[in-house]
Amino acid sequence: MAPPPSRAPAPPPAASKPEAPSIPPEEIIRRFAQKEDEMVRAMAGLSFQQSLRLEEVGEDGKASGQVEIVSSQFPGPDGKRYQKVVHRTESTLRFMQVERGDLEGFTLTPMFPLTTAQLPRYEISFEGKQPLDELSVYVFAVKPRSLDRVRAYFSGVVWVDQQDLVIVKTIGKWVTETGDVSPPMYPFTLFETYRQQVGKDLWMPAYSRSDSTLPEGKSSVPIRMVIRWSDYAPYTGAPASPPAATNSPEKPSTP
Repeated sequence: MAPPPSRAPAPPPAASKPEAPSIPPEEIIRRFAQKEDEMVRAMAGLSFQQSLRLEEVGEDGKASGQVEIVSSQFPGPDGKRYQKVVHRTESTLRFMQVERGDLEGFTLTPMFPLTTAQLPRYEISFEGKQPLDELSVYVFAVKPRSLDRVRAYFSGVVWVDQQDLVIVKTIGKWVTETGDVSPPMYPFTLFETYRQQVGKDLWMPAYSRSDSTLPEGKSSVPIRMVIRWSDYAPYTGAPASPPAATNSPEKPSTP
């Protein structure tokens, strides 16, 4: 699936009642949650490469400054996931400063928030059907039933392939009782994420984008984050001395 050139359209308007799908919405939800369970289990044995690019956007809509960090991510023998930076470009950013550890928060968000165990914590409503690239998809709105200060929950929209009943795209953010969750140094909260088919049955994240602004004097600077995932493969080795784990107990926990 090709990444979008700009922000994706909102789900169908709720003013008119959507045409009922051929399968009851409750059954679609149950089945896509089972697919999420399968992908969580599969992810435990996969390595992949992640490219994270921060951009300051000029008046022409193009990047006027940027930095890109590429990391290799893999499971460790203790069951946690680890990452190792393999490449970092020289920063041409003028307004944002990126220090070691500043981007750690972007690795904490679960890739698959709607597993079977998490379904009771959400209100999920069927919003209609849409074409998405070459796919025909069902659209579901998702919001937490309740919030607390410690645990973060997903709030947004998911697109589900009509044929395989698997989530292929999400737009949303993580929220707690105190507000939206974002890394301490950057105001990115809302992410649009596309998935790609890996092997026969898995749909893994491929591309994610978030747009925001950074206050600068009496004005603001448009900023953007683009994350790409690639090279998914079974991981058979184990690091002798793992680098820092990608999870942190100091951040709000996510399901």
